[in-house]
Amino acid sequence: MRKLLVGVAINMFLAAGLAVAMPPALTIDQLLDICRSPTVTEAAATGDRLGWPRMNAARLEEWRAGFVSHVGSPVQVVGWQRGADRGADAVSFWTAHGPGGHRACAYSTAEPAGLLDALSARFGTPASLDRHDFGTMASWNPGRAEVSFAQIGSTAVVNIRGHE
Repeated sequence: MRKLLVGVAINMFLAAGLAVAMPPALTIDQLLDICRSPTVTEAAATGDRLGWPRMNAARLEEWRAGFVSHVGSPVQVVGWQRGADRGADAVSFWTAHGPGGHRACAYSTAEPAGLLDALSARFGTPASLDRHDFGTMASWNPGRAEVSFAQIGSTAVVNIRGHE
């Protein structure tokens, strides 16, 4: 009986450690703090406060190379991922230079419950809202920013380009 209790106590301790190991989910305010950053350096400092690990260089290089190939402009990027899975929540921020230069950020999550409502609470009624049997898309244009939301199944992505 004593061994059983010790085993249960150890398992509870380990389980509690695993629960603590996962950083908290991103809030809209945290996302906007990152997106409002004027530079990648400032976004990196702001994003590091999330407690999420940074995306590895190989993943960022894969994205950066695709961006440069598609747009043709140089780009700097930084990103974070909430967990180890490739499908875990992720945030990225980039600044593109040259023709078509801009700054933007993206947030993807497999736990989108309440995200559309939170965006609507922050930005008001969407300028565009389309609900289909395969998913939902919405967009806002606060100030000089473009905010878009897309949810397909249980995955959602928020893109913010420019700033409020």
